[in-house]
Amino acid sequence: METENNKKTIQFSHTVTMDTDWRDDFIKKLGAVFINPCQLAFPKDIAGGCSYFTEVMPGLKVLVLDFTFHKLIEFTKIASSGDFCIAYYDISDEISIHKVNNTKHTVGYHSKLGMGIVDASLSSTYIPTVSERMYSFRLLISKDLIRKHLGSKIPDSIIEKTFTKKNTFYFYSHIDSRTRVLLLKLKERRFEDTSYELFVKGAALQAFGSLIERIGESKFVVGKLSDLDVQRIIRTQEYLMTELLEKFPGMDVLSEMAGMSASKYMRLFRKIFKTSPKSFFLKEKSLLALELVKSGRYNTISEVAFELGYSKSDYFAAVYKNRFGHPPNKDFVSIKYPDS
Repeated sequence: METENNKKTIQFSHTVTMDTDWRDDFIKKLGAVFINPCQLAFPKDIAGGCSYFTEVMPGLKVLVLDFTFHKLIEFTKIASSGDFCIAYYDISDEISIHKVNNTKHTVGYHSKLGMGIVDASLSSTYIPTVSERMYSFRLLISKDLIRKHLGSKIPDSIIEKTFTKKNTFYFYSHIDSRTRVLLLKLKERRFEDTSYELFVKGAALQAFGSLIERIGESKFVVGKLSDLDVQRIIRTQEYLMTELLEKFPGMDVLSEMAGMSASKYMRLFRKIFKTSPKSFFLKEKSLLALELVKSGRYNTISEVAFELGYSKSDYFAAVYKNRFGHPPNKDFVSIKYPDS
């Protein structure tokens, strides 16, 4: 509904489930229409473009949203009782807002945070930017499928404690470089292409494989904690992600931000992310370094080092080699200028 008080913002609440019926809310309340069983379009006065939703395999669905909105709109996903989670990958042209349990995250291609995984039992709100292309790739994953594929990576006791029906867990991070390249290629394809269905299913399987690998390596899952504690810890995690171009801010800053003692903050952070705040920060900083080194946006490795806050490129190279087993020049892609 539009009101003067919210600057003509359309506030739209909807469900999301592992079947296809949840899309009926968009038809009944917003006047959306089905182009075909997979594609859904909004009225042209609301947005151009459409969405694509299909099953990849039992327990895994993929939803691609490719819209340019003409009106301010807040999409609020109502908490679901389904035993699944949603992985978000956002490579919109501009930064959008994603709110989970009233914790605000900036996501999009130009944001340091581009992906997250949210339990279906959590409500969340997505606010796209008006007049800019919004592109979001989402996986709906049953917890049985997650448990099945994490079995060889995480002990059964941790899996059962973490991935239970009533558990709430989520995290935010940057999109790994492998998945980002995959999704940028998908973004160039049109839904109408005859090969689109095969390509999007292949992309979903690869993204799911990378996600399982990442969870298995990092084990950054949230156990059953109070909503307030989770919000406070996640707020500091997001802060760390926005400070990757700087030095580690220190425990005093982080614990004060969380409104708790340093010892309690460290204990809860380790419970959620299975590592210390500094180790988390340094690992994410190294993953960002890998993306920047391969990005083709810099003339030299020294420029990458300075961008990441290192005053000496030799030290950056040593840190990089320690993390990835080889120096950055092995991965480096420099700026390619067009022939004059």
